[in-house]
This record gives sequence, C-alpha cells and structure tokens, in this order.
Amino acid sequence: MTITKALEENLPYSVVRLGKKCNARCLFCNVPSESFNFPEKVSLKEINKEIEKLAKSGKHKRISLSGGEPTIRKDLCEVIKIAKSHGAKVIEIQTNGVLLKDKITVQSLKKAGLNKVFVGLHSHVADIHDSLVMRNSAFNDCFKGIKNAINANIEVILNPVLTKKNYKHLPDFIRFIIKEIPQVSSISLSVVQPRGRVRKNINLVPRYKLLDPYVKEALELGKKNNVVINNPYCGLPLCIGGWSKNLEQCVEYSENFIKIKNKNTERNGIIRSIDKIKTESCFRCSLFDYCNGVWREYAGLYPLTDLKPVKSSEIIGVFLVGR
Repeated sequence: MTITKALEENLPYSVVRLGKKCNARCLFCNVPSESFNFPEKVSLKEINKEIEKLAKSGKHKRISLSGGEPTIRKDLCEVIKIAKSHGAKVIEIQTNGVLLKDKITVQSLKKAGLNKVFVGLHSHVADIHDSLVMRNSAFNDCFKGIKNAINANIEVILNPVLTKKNYKHLPDFIRFIIKEIPQVSSISLSVVQPRGRVRKNINLVPRYKLLDPYVKEALELGKKNNVVINNPYCGLPLCIGGWSKNLEQCVEYSENFIKIKNKNTERNGIIRSIDKIKTESCFRCSLFDYCNGVWREYAGLYPLTDLKPVKSSEIIGVFLVGR
C-alpha cells in the first residue's frame, strides 16, 4: 500500500446528518441548536437525495450517520438501507451508545447493513461520564451498547472527548479499555472545542500544554497493546501530545499531505482552515503545511506560546511532500 493510500484510510467519512434531536445534553456539545441549519428530523426523502449526491460525486463509499443522535430514529434501519442501496461499503453511526443497550435494536441495525459505530465513551468513571453527557446511567447503558455491538460483529471505535473533568484519567481510561473491551482496536482522541454550547461551559476547555504528558502516555499504551489511537480534526495541534511522532494517525496530516501532493501546493499556499489559526512560531515548524493550528476561540483562552516548532529531525516514519 502506498503512503497516499494508507493516509486516505485515515480521512473522515462523508457525514450525513439525520436531524438535531438528541437524548443527551452533553456539556461539551460544540453545535448551538439555534444555528443547526436543519430540522429536528430530516425526512427519508431528503436523506436519500443527499446520499444520492454523494454517490454521484464518488464520496459515498464510507458514510457516517450523525445527528443529534441517530439511534433515536425509529426508521434508522431504513436510513442504513438507503445508504447501502447507493453502494456504501462502510456505514457508521456516530452515537452516545445509550440506546444500543437493546440487543434486538443492535441486531436489526446490523441486519440492515450497519458495520461500524463511533461511540462517545468519555470516561471509565461512570459519574464523570454521566455528568459530561448530563444523563443518569449513561455510562452503564453505553457500556452495554458497546458490548452488544461487538457481539453483533459491528466494529467499535471509541471517541472520548477530553475536558478538564477527565483528561488526567486518560491513561487509566486506555488501560480500562484494553482490559475490559479488548475487542476495541481504535480510539479517536477528541478535545473539547471552545465553541457552540461550550461557550456556556468554557471552564471545560483545558490548556493543551497540560494534556501533553497524558496523551503521550496514552499513545505509548496504545502501541504496546495494539490499540490505534488517532488524532481527529477536533484533536490537538501536531506539536502537542507526541503527535509529531505519530503523524500517520493524524487526520489533519493525512488531509493536507494528500492535498499538497495532488495540487503541488507550495509553502504558505492554499492549505488553510477558516476555523483555526497559527502563530509566528508555526512558520518555523517543519509541519507547518500539515497542521491547521488551534481553534480561533482557543487563542482567547490560553497562551499560544505552548505551540513549539517541530524540527524535521523529530519526525519519524512519515514523509513530507517536497521536503
């Protein structure tokens, strides 16, 4: 497999939102309901149209059904069948996992064509998880749901969101997963975004520098136990947490590498994010073209001096286009 092909495997799926209705009230939710530009529930007709457009553009092979919370829809099996009918090979739902506690529901979703679930399990400490999603017994229900999915041969990817409440427990969280759910082979390590509803809970946003040792330890635990830990778009900049030594597991690196390679983009070229910003020191970083920086809102909370340029000699096992 070529490096480009390998990195393509790490690119985000095509997201199809099914509506903004949800059965949880997560403190870290980054989307304000007043600006969620679609209804409580999107009709099957509109969903079919959207997936049809994806199929015409060739972006339908890997589809992630999101919300709100997809599992609260009684017709979720029909949605999955629509995606499958348009040729989707991987059909995933982004879920809080609560309603997956019902085995019959999970089996029905599997039969319809679901083969992957992206589950928000935010702590191995039940009280912390429940307080973050603002729902009683959420941890126990989610844990049962994960087990049900595994027993139904549905691949499980965990998506813990790091906040001030749980980041110090990250290594223990990884150890818990390795011991209690060894079938989980992939974890996407998000960090709470300082936007959307989080503005009302801004104290949840941790300073990235403080996350550094915990994320590094988590990565080492993952390597030793064959658990792939990925850095998603809503994760950390590449200079923090040891990601500069694990670039093949970083979504931004994958996206930007492929864009640069395909378009032969020069440094200071078109690879930019409207959501994130960089500092002057970023211009001295060997990963400048491959990292989007930090959220604009984060810059108003903490010093950006925590962002340190990465030297080319510190980069291991990956390639830089044109370097």
